[in-house]
Amino acid sequence: MSLENKIYNCCKCSIASLVQIEHLQHLQQLQHMIIIPSILVQSKEEYIKQIQAVQSVVDMIQLDIADGKFVPNITWADPDVVEQYTNIDVELHLMVQNPLEEIKKWTNIKNIKRILIHAESDFDFPLITDHLSSKNIELGIVLNPNTPLSVLKPYIEQITTVMFMGVYPGFQGQNLIPEVLEKIVEFNSEYSNIFTEIDGAVNFDTLPDIIQTEVKAICPGSAIFGNGNPADNIEKMKEIINKLTNNK
Repeated sequence: MSLENKIYNCCKCSIASLVQIEHLQHLQQLQHMIIIPSILVQSKEEYIKQIQAVQSVVDMIQLDIADGKFVPNITWADPDVVEQYTNIDVELHLMVQNPLEEIKKWTNIKNIKRILIHAESDFDFPLITDHLSSKNIELGIVLNPNTPLSVLKPYIEQITTVMFMGVYPGFQGQNLIPEVLEKIVEFNSEYSNIFTEIDGAVNFDTLPDIIQTEVKAICPGSAIFGNGNPADNIEKMKEIINKLTNNK
């Protein structure tokens, strides 16, 4: 190996280590479950309306990106518009067959904090980590309800986040699959240093059971944007979380 390659690989490792250290420090600061609103829209106008409704009451939103191949529907997502209208952190939930192709569109957008790829998609993990090596962007893996935890083992040392789908991805408003909660508990017992999220069927009815899993973040979509004022819905969820976690 040439000296240049050795230096390059060393820099890659250093940057990856810094991201991991920052992630661990962030976990240590967390006292309660956090809310990351999930935005799944079909137009620029919908995105602007939803982001403006919530970005004053949360620190991060999740943008769902669907390609019509990995899941049956297609969503709107324009990096330039997201950067222009968003003043908080963004994590991308890539419901796409080829994650790297989509990742390349977003890595220069300043708001992007975390990218989540599906374990079931056609991803080349070394190529993705190589592409992100010079970026201060966290990488996470998403598991569909029927995907076993064992698929994470080859990647667990290089990711900061695992997101569990409470439903099969692509559409909001589905019922929670209860076995997913058991999977979260099992994962947390072994990997307490990994940031965990749940997306899908996160609402006021399921929230008490979700809290019991000690998942670190919830990603509600239709529960926030479907009815009423989105900011008020978030505050109501925060009240429930604070009430139930303070009693522990």
